[in-house]
Amino acid sequence: MNFLEITAQFEAQIRLNFEIELLETNYSVYSFGSGFSAYKITGITFMIIYDGRDNLIYLKRSKHHEKYPNCSWIEIFSGVPDDFFQKGINIIKNEIKNKN
Repeated sequence: MNFLEITAQFEAQIRLNFEIELLETNYSVYSFGSGFSAYKITGITFMIIYDGRDNLIYLKRSKHHEKYPNCSWIEIFSGVPDDFFQKGINIIKNEIKNKN
């Protein structure tokens, strides 16, 4: 699974429950397919970072209503893509529900 497939699947799953806004994306095909995308979801900014070399995804979030890109990032998940789609999506839903 590459970065473009990861973001497409992520967006499809999140759009089932929430309206999302893509703020920025960067895909480096020559850097092992690594990339990142930042999204605004119900007032919280989330960033997905994919490390193509190690096949790891990092999920970070801002505080509620912080302005991108000057957010103070909090890492809320790190792991392989399969775990991200099983656990990371639920973490996002809980973060949005709690909005702290």
